[in-house]
Amino acid sequence: MSPAILRNRHAEFTRDLIFQALTRLVLDEGIHDFSIQQVADVAGVSHRTVYRYFSNREELLEGLAEWLDSQMPKKLDSYQPDEIADAIRDTHAVFAQQPDRVRALVELARGAKIRLRQRKQHTRTAQRLMTAFTGHLEEEDARAVAVLIRALAGSDMWCRLTGEYGIDGQQVTRIVIWAVTTLVDALKAGKGPDVDPQGSKRRPLKEKNR
Repeated sequence: MSPAILRNRHAEFTRDLIFQALTRLVLDEGIHDFSIQQVADVAGVSHRTVYRYFSNREELLEGLAEWLDSQMPKKLDSYQPDEIADAIRDTHAVFAQQPDRVRALVELARGAKIRLRQRKQHTRTAQRLMTAFTGHLEEEDARAVAVLIRALAGSDMWCRLTGEYGIDGQQVTRIVIWAVTTLVDALKAGKGPDVDPQGSKRRPLKEKNR
């Protein structure tokens, strides 16, 4: 085995130790305002080792988000509009395989109020997928619909439904796909916010009252 392969395997092993330590700090010890030193102590490595891979807490969270993305069968931004159900199914499969890391990432993103780059990219992907169905909507409504669908299909909703409400993961996937496809079918039929069943836009309430 070549030295390069050995180095890569060692790096993967060390990064995995760090992710495991971060997950333990959040889920087992309830520590959200963590330090790099705390992660290093739990991982059993020096703080310099952690800094070698992640220069700050934000980079560590981004690294975990990117690692979860890498578990997908293909890149999320490669899915097409007619593959929305597949994208949800594949994403939820990763959540089910790595529930602790997903929950830790969600809790940290909430508590620390860190705007993860990966989440922004996922929102842009949802907006791209939905452009095929939202051409009849105002720009702001089209964006809001895409963000809603992103929220329904995302890790935060998955954690709430499986964790807080105790719904089985497979059932969550089914109901989320149903909810999203129902919205998409309505959009395909020309429906949407401020659009009546005949497909014509309703006047805003303020305008009606003039």
